[in-house]
Amino acid sequence: MDMAVVSDSGLLRRFLAVATDGSISAAAQRLAITQPALSKSINQLEARLGVQLFERLPRGVALTAFGQTLLPHARRIEAECHFAEVEMRAFRSGRSGRLRVGAGPFFGVALLPRAVARLQAQYPELTVELEVGVNELTHPRLFDGKLDVVFCGLPDAESVPPFIARHAFFEMQSRIVAGGGHPLLAKKRIAAGDLAPYPWAIYQQDREMVSHLFAALRDLGAAPPRITTEFTSLTALIQILKAGPYLSCVADALVKAEPGLGLRIVPHLGAVRRFAGGGLVHRSLENYAPAVALLEAVRDEAARLAKLR
Repeated sequence: MDMAVVSDSGLLRRFLAVATDGSISAAAQRLAITQPALSKSINQLEARLGVQLFERLPRGVALTAFGQTLLPHARRIEAECHFAEVEMRAFRSGRSGRLRVGAGPFFGVALLPRAVARLQAQYPELTVELEVGVNELTHPRLFDGKLDVVFCGLPDAESVPPFIARHAFFEMQSRIVAGGGHPLLAKKRIAAGDLAPYPWAIYQQDREMVSHLFAALRDLGAAPPRITTEFTSLTALIQILKAGPYLSCVADALVKAEPGLGLRIVPHLGAVRRFAGGGLVHRSLENYAPAVALLEAVRDEAARLAKLR
């Protein structure tokens, strides 16, 4: 393959549009160009690479194995172009720009609001877009360049791509939690078997958390959790925990940092999981002043909360 094609961001952008839409006509409409012009660009890209990137179907197109191989590289190149534009705009204006931030539930509720307020006091023209979600949702968007930085329970350093910098702030742990009026909290001593009668509610189909929860309950000799409800809203999860005899599993720092949520840690059962909390950021943005300032602000908020615990 002639990989000099990676220098042609226009061809790659058109490739990404077709790959995303699964249709040349739909991608052409979104790019505001004619369908023949887009087809010509795809043919040109395939000719330069010497491979077929798309399989033409009766309705639309599908990526071939070669297309699937090119896709993550094209996404990263597009992200790098975006980051360069961001830095140039910020350099010209001094204070404006846009920062796309992802956050796990604890960070999104307990740390990011104060940190973002501090950041925008320093950069009043900066726009911040915040997405709160579990790692399974935010990490792929970070790696594809759709997010600039993510604050979360960190994966192991070995599993972080080389173009992503990992900043650990503090140690976290997941604990079993319930609403303040849960029957279990009236017991002087709670054993693993006492959990069996109660339903479980989880946030955003967090398979990583569920896997650790099953393992922890198995080690305690308890029955597997009976998960009856799943929420995409953290607020809804908190409300059902307060409304009924549900159990869930969240970072203990969330309960301690936000006592007004009305959640309590179920005592005597120990941690479900221990892990590092911190930030993941594209290395291209490590010298971008707003990104650096946000990392510092979140680190400071984490240190402030640690003193209160």
